[in-house]
Amino acid sequence: MSEIRVLVPPDAGTSAYWGEWMMLRDLPDGALVLDLTNLRFADPLFLVRMRGFIDWHCSMGREVKILRPGDPSLCVYLERMHLAADLPSGCHCDLAMIGPNDKSDVLIPVRRLGTRDAVEELERELSDLYLAHFSGPLGRLAEAFTRTVGEISDNATTHGRSEEGVSYVAAQRYKRELCVLAIGDIGMGIPAHMRREYPHLDDDGDAVREATKEGVSGTGDADRGIGYQYVIDGMKETKVHRGELRLWSGRGRFRLETRDGLQERRRAWTVAESTVGTWVRLELVGQ
Repeated sequence: MSEIRVLVPPDAGTSAYWGEWMMLRDLPDGALVLDLTNLRFADPLFLVRMRGFIDWHCSMGREVKILRPGDPSLCVYLERMHLAADLPSGCHCDLAMIGPNDKSDVLIPVRRLGTRDAVEELERELSDLYLAHFSGPLGRLAEAFTRTVGEISDNATTHGRSEEGVSYVAAQRYKRELCVLAIGDIGMGIPAHMRREYPHLDDDGDAVREATKEGVSGTGDADRGIGYQYVIDGMKETKVHRGELRLWSGRGRFRLETRDGLQERRRAWTVAESTVGTWVRLELVGQ
């Protein structure tokens, strides 16, 4: 069988890099080789997207082979983040899976959520972990994190927004004052989902903007559509030193930044390049 090699750029693991090589759907037949040799850094958002990439191609009957990074320390990081856990049978990876040896560093290794029970189990874990890491007034953010994960994951597992019926989540605490949460799915995306209930939202940026407002949901359920705004309110009320919420879905993009409880930027826009599914990154920086 012929091989198709995807050479991952050194900077692909940073959140600023959003090439759509991760969802190359129109490829010729052949095994797919994901070459991470030159990769120099990977954050939780990159990892959850890569796991979605692997699952999607394997579900299409394609073999996927992962070539580990040349940087030994990055290999260890990917192993600690459980990138190789529960991979599909069509995926071959020589990374091991080791437990995080520093609980203050990795919070949630990469996880694949396919049922409501799995989502609820993760919600319990997140609540315990974040309450331990964000004490005092910042405990409000622990609840905000948990609610966001629950609602986004439930969209994929319960409401059929994801073709695979799963979502992906990972979280990491880099230093005492920095924590990053990433979550996403490879489903229809926010714009298409919102247009089921609001057909006039033909611009993807407008659709994403509306989805971040409280009580607005593509399900039509008045009790849903609270996750994003709940996190935004939490960043303001707790006066976290710096917070950033970013979304990528379809051609829609959203970015909100706060500093010491004040909103500095809230913007939604439309781009030419479409992103498969919905991907969310939340970053919090303490004092």
